[in-house]
Amino acid sequence: MRFFIVVAIVLSAGSCGLSGPRNMPPAREAGPRPEAFPQRIWAACDFELLRKDVVWGARTERDNIPAYPANRFAAAARETAPGVSALNVIFTSYPRAEAGSKLYFRYYLSGEGRLEIRLFNQSRQAWHRLSVTGLVRGRWAEATVDFGAVGDDNGGGPLEPGERVSEAMLVLHGPGDFLMDDLICFAGEVRDGELEKFPRRVIAVWSFDPVEYYHPWTHTDFRVNRKHPSLPRDWGAAEGLDTAGKGVKRIRLIIDPQQQVGSHTRMRYNYWLDNVRRLQPMIFDLTASDNRHVGLEQQPQHRWLTGTIDFTRDGIKNDGNQTPFEAGSLVDDIFYLAWPEASGVEFTLMVDDVVLYDAYE
Repeated sequence: MRFFIVVAIVLSAGSCGLSGPRNMPPAREAGPRPEAFPQRIWAACDFELLRKDVVWGARTERDNIPAYPANRFAAAARETAPGVSALNVIFTSYPRAEAGSKLYFRYYLSGEGRLEIRLFNQSRQAWHRLSVTGLVRGRWAEATVDFGAVGDDNGGGPLEPGERVSEAMLVLHGPGDFLMDDLICFAGEVRDGELEKFPRRVIAVWSFDPVEYYHPWTHTDFRVNRKHPSLPRDWGAAEGLDTAGKGVKRIRLIIDPQQQVGSHTRMRYNYWLDNVRRLQPMIFDLTASDNRHVGLEQQPQHRWLTGTIDFTRDGIKNDGNQTPFEAGSLVDDIFYLAWPEASGVEFTLMVDDVVLYDAYE
């Protein structure tokens, strides 16, 4: 019953203000798929299963979808008024955006309608809007749009770092059909010469920037630390908790509902270690009924770093076997375990901006 209540609320919110004609906002040319993994992904939606942190108002499309392993669904805009159709994505955790944010998405567009994209700035209670030109018609394609210089409807400037975004809405004005898949909100270019490609699909994102009324974790999974002197800003990071009697720090991230992984499963994250001898990220493979882990020894300490774990290539099951991690395998938990350099030594494990994704390679 709860599922239908949530969807009804989303559809009601998404249709507000679409019943009459509106002036189209400034136009932006759609850009191509980004080449490299960005500095930060702050929100994403793959339209596979409604989650606690992401829900959407749209018709589920099962037939006309992008063809890649483990992709099952796309989203189709619904008619909200004569000559207007829309779909919207609600970010219930109100993620913090960045200056210069961009939106990537896959799309199928037919007809002659004009596409408008909106981001709702929860901090200002105002929409940022732009119309998109240069889109392909009649086949699945990919697009990136730049919100970096787009002001809000109240006359304010573009998104500022830390402002919270609660909704993305895509509106088609005029005749045609609009389908979308794999929305990814991101900002920043690669800084350290990495050549990893932009992800094919983002499965889940954790930013650990809580709002007072949103707590999707329990006190046994991790602690949100907003005051550590290493943090460049007080948005929050996940700090590992003691595992009783084992001398191990642990962070647990719950994937709810269970998700299917793609053909090349990776996890990217920022991390800070103090006096840690071994770091062991793990993902629980429900299909194989075992964790797949990667053990990392002698990692750099006392500074923030970015790590990438390749579970498909390097993951070893806890039973010692390295069996194939196939597309479509179900996963429901991620763990970070840390062991101290020596018994009785105080040690710290923190992670931030965790992204679980299907890599493009």
